[in-house]
Amino acid sequence: MAKNIYLREMEQESILSIVSRFGTQKACIEHLESIRWPNGPVCTHCGSMHIHNRKNSNRHLCRDCNSSFSVTVDTIMHASKLPLPKWFAAIFLIVNAKKRISSLQLARDINVNKNTAWYMQKRIREAMYSDSDDLLKGIVEVDESYVGGSMTNMRKSYKKELGIYPGGMEHKKPVLGMMQREGLVKVIVIDKADAKTIRPLLNKHIDTASEVVTDGFGAYRMLHKTHAKHVKLNHSKNIMSLGKYNTSRLDSFWTTIKRAIVGQYHRVSPEHLQSYLDEIAFKFNNREEDLFSLLITRIIQQEPRIAVT
Repeated sequence: MAKNIYLREMEQESILSIVSRFGTQKACIEHLESIRWPNGPVCTHCGSMHIHNRKNSNRHLCRDCNSSFSVTVDTIMHASKLPLPKWFAAIFLIVNAKKRISSLQLARDINVNKNTAWYMQKRIREAMYSDSDDLLKGIVEVDESYVGGSMTNMRKSYKKELGIYPGGMEHKKPVLGMMQREGLVKVIVIDKADAKTIRPLLNKHIDTASEVVTDGFGAYRMLHKTHAKHVKLNHSKNIMSLGKYNTSRLDSFWTTIKRAIVGQYHRVSPEHLQSYLDEIAFKFNNREEDLFSLLITRIIQQEPRIAVT
């Protein structure tokens, strides 16, 4: 009991330190500018460094093109009416929620309505997306999973309309997972779990010198021709491992995803599923890092994937 109380106190101190450091609009802007423009403001329109700092304003004026801009231009916080301290608090709460955080809980924590909280979460998850071309190497576990709700409460007429039958996976969305033995993972929502869809993704994300471990699914049948070694585990015959080769780490990751959806999010639409997976993968891949600082840096330095209006 004493240990749990101590851990809660440590988490509270961390939250208090964020509020203390970034409790004002000015403090947040100064921090973002130190990351984005370490050598001074640069015009976001023409790239000029001939900048005039407006007094009593958080905006800058370019002397060459006469454009006005702020440090949040082209970021997920651009044109948002929410004060930056709320953005910083939301980012901290999301990245430090070990069991994830729902939009309703976030709304209560930072005192906004649920729609605003959902909007903030959506944009923050966009910043968690990684388009890295780094290949997975060494021993790489590969498996597909299906994410979706139970058919128990689905109307019979709706099941018939969709052509869904008990025991099938038609009502769920397939997801491909690839995990490097050292712990890096990539998860991609796919339209269909078949060889035509899966093989190009494996060739794109896994180094050809890797040892790929899969189950006996037919989509993985030709991997021995494209990669150094293909270890196939026949799960139908209860062969779950062959020496050092298994898919237990990736299986554990699937459990994390499904617990997050059932325990916190409750319902995830296929349209937004990838962004939820991006959040879980981001936390997993950077679990040894300061997630708050890492994400703030990524937000201010990378181009957003969604339109910022």
